[in-house]
Amino acid sequence: IEAGLLIEITFKVIMLRRIVFICRRSTMRFSDDPRLRSHRSFSAWIDVKSNLTESASEDLDVEKTFTNAEVQRLLGELTGLDLEGKIFAPRRTQRQERSHYALMTDHMYAETLERMKDEGRHFLQFVPVKEPRADTFTVLANDEEIAGFDESKFVFTDVTFDATDQDRTVVVREPDGVLRTATPEEHDRMNRVYYEQPNRPVFEPPLFTYPHLQNALDRNEHEFVLDWACYFYEPDDPAFVKLCRTVFDRTVAEKKFSLLHSTRHFGAFVFYLVLNGNIPPLLNHFGAQGSITDAAKLIRLQKVVHRSWRMAIASEDDDHKIVKDYIKQNLRYKAELKDLIALLEGKRRTSSAPSPDIQRSSRSSRPENAVLMDEKTIRSEEGPLGDLARTYTVRVARSSYDRQESQRLRRTRSRRSSREENTDNDGRK
Repeated sequence: IEAGLLIEITFKVIMLRRIVFICRRSTMRFSDDPRLRSHRSFSAWIDVKSNLTESASEDLDVEKTFTNAEVQRLLGELTGLDLEGKIFAPRRTQRQERSHYALMTDHMYAETLERMKDEGRHFLQFVPVKEPRADTFTVLANDEEIAGFDESKFVFTDVTFDATDQDRTVVVREPDGVLRTATPEEHDRMNRVYYEQPNRPVFEPPLFTYPHLQNALDRNEHEFVLDWACYFYEPDDPAFVKLCRTVFDRTVAEKKFSLLHSTRHFGAFVFYLVLNGNIPPLLNHFGAQGSITDAAKLIRLQKVVHRSWRMAIASEDDDHKIVKDYIKQNLRYKAELKDLIALLEGKRRTSSAPSPDIQRSSRSSRPENAVLMDEKTIRSEEGPLGDLARTYTVRVARSSYDRQESQRLRRTRSRRSSREENTDNDGRK
């Protein structure tokens, strides 16, 4: 019995070594094969039920169009820059932080706002719109001599130091002896297995599946879902594209455009609507917000993306003319554009703001109830503590700017006194 067991173990070891050798040989043979490159499906972002003609959708390169300079400029202007309401709004974090108050001059306050705007634009960098990798695989070899050796699959992953998550080679040996490339789901799962990251589990979180996704959207957590999806998936993952389309379609159906406005996802969302010719709901939203400028920019974006669109826009046309011409040429959308039509007819107040959301950070004048803060008023009930000022003692500490200014003045006085002493000594000599 022991001799038979030893022979069986030896046979399995030999067969396992042969499998490893064949897989290495097949991987080296096909590593430079163009069949290993990711095949992308065409126009996964365009709905088959969209308002575009079939010829217009076939001639459109989605990735190249999204990176167009004019498209990026219009998307950036439509996104807006709501610093207080969206970008720097309170968020859930692992630890609680205290609020920071600072006394500033008007010049220091203006500089701080400009710095915050620069930081805000950095946080609004768009999520790339990419065509998904084909959810298929390529058969590299079919070795029938090892068919049925094991009931499980063998996954071989390239873990060399210079390999990236995108170009890492992952192949799968099936129980029937077939050696094939990994599917996108298998490829990304192996990356998460060998290169673990916080909040990035090996398997897909339940949040991205029904009914948890629907419950999150019911709670208006669209931005949270998309933020986590950007962290978990690759931009060309078929599951990521499918999830984005689900969230975007739900946003349009419920007309909750303000949830994504002034976020890094608004650019991809608007581009998705433009690709499918579904801009009337967003146009009507801009009309309800009183922003005729944003409505005209959206129409310009539609023309830039779809060059063959029948509507003609001249460079000297103003915003009102562009919107009026669009409504005249698209009377079938008249029922969906009630607020925009009312805005053109003067029944709604036109907003001069560059975006539909309130741009609190761009206000140059102080509110009526604003109080000038100094060392006395900051200790009163008009200060940041309010009624708590009667209970707690407020201590005014010097800011870093004041400390630096005091140190500079002391150094200036010290150098001046040193020069005067040297002058007196030279005169005595």
